[in-house]
Amino acid sequence: MKKTCVSVCLVLSGFAAIIVVGSRPAQAMPNFAQAYGIKCSECHIQIPALNAYGRYVQRTGYAGLNPHVLERESPIWIDYPVGYSQQAPGPASWDIGSLGVHADGAFGTPNSEWTYHVQQWIWQASQAGGLDTAWFAYNNFFDGAGHIFAGKLENPAPSEFSQWLDVSGLSVNSQAEITVGEHAYELDANRWGYKFAYIRGSLDAEVAYVTSSADLNGFNDYDWTQDKTLQYKLAFANQGNPLEFGYYGARGSWPLTEGGFDQYYTNGFYAQRDPVKGVPGFFANYQMNHDSNPGMGAPPAGSNGVSYELYDNIGERGLVSVGEQLTNDGLGNHTQIGNIDVSYHVTRFIMLYAEEALSVGQKPTWNGLIWFALPTGPLWPPNLAPQ
Repeated sequence: MKKTCVSVCLVLSGFAAIIVVGSRPAQAMPNFAQAYGIKCSECHIQIPALNAYGRYVQRTGYAGLNPHVLERESPIWIDYPVGYSQQAPGPASWDIGSLGVHADGAFGTPNSEWTYHVQQWIWQASQAGGLDTAWFAYNNFFDGAGHIFAGKLENPAPSEFSQWLDVSGLSVNSQAEITVGEHAYELDANRWGYKFAYIRGSLDAEVAYVTSSADLNGFNDYDWTQDKTLQYKLAFANQGNPLEFGYYGARGSWPLTEGGFDQYYTNGFYAQRDPVKGVPGFFANYQMNHDSNPGMGAPPAGSNGVSYELYDNIGERGLVSVGEQLTNDGLGNHTQIGNIDVSYHVTRFIMLYAEEALSVGQKPTWNGLIWFALPTGPLWPPNLAPQ
């Protein structure tokens, strides 16, 4: 098995000048695809990156899906990412110790009044896993346009921050997780709190109050030791339009180790387009941050960053992307990272990813990921399935 995986990765790397790393797990909803009898491409540019319709399903908390159709499949499914990493000239390493269990779905008639998603890592990087996601949502405010979420949930931010097709993702060393002194931004994290989303037509308006990103013990952790953040997003986003653009921001309070707090805020702008009608897709964003007290005796800092990426389909199952991320933490530290990624949809629930990551002054890092998903099957015999 291991020799087979290595051979496949090397073939891809020779073709695209890359190899494969990291263990950034992909996320899709195979039980949804099974229940509806549709291809994953209905919601994804390439798993886990979402297209316009998939982003609509995401920001509405699956409210647009029919609960009676979802009842045809079990809400429980399993994913198993196998990661590969090599930073030349060091030895390669494999991560075969990650296993996640998901439960997601909808209930309530006549529409999906209640929806939920829970993900628990059984193992993560060969260690005991943590709780990744655990939210439920009520979706019947303002004639179905309002959705209120509670639990460990995704922050209001561009979808690419949480679900993207690069092995390393847009979050690694980018403005989504930029560190300024002691403060580490968590704009892409799943955190405990509450979120309200108003989705109507092309309007996407979201606001959330979030705190801890810990496991189940963080669900009521609102004391002074936690980073408390008000995060928001306002965007033009229509489920039928491949172009999306908008604004996102955050205002928070970070507790410092020597006492006191870092009052910080961020403002970001983004635009994206799906690769359709023979035109490549793109994602670009620019973000500005301010930290009043970065800690460690540092003065107030104004940081910023920019990310951009082009991507296009290769046939019906492949996709190639080229991107760059640049950050300035406002304290004299600058980061520039480039990446070339290739992904291939092997079969219905098997994905293969390969990446070459380039950082100024360092040797290339070869990254890869093989992702397996296993739906647990229908809840009912075909002749008894809800219609």
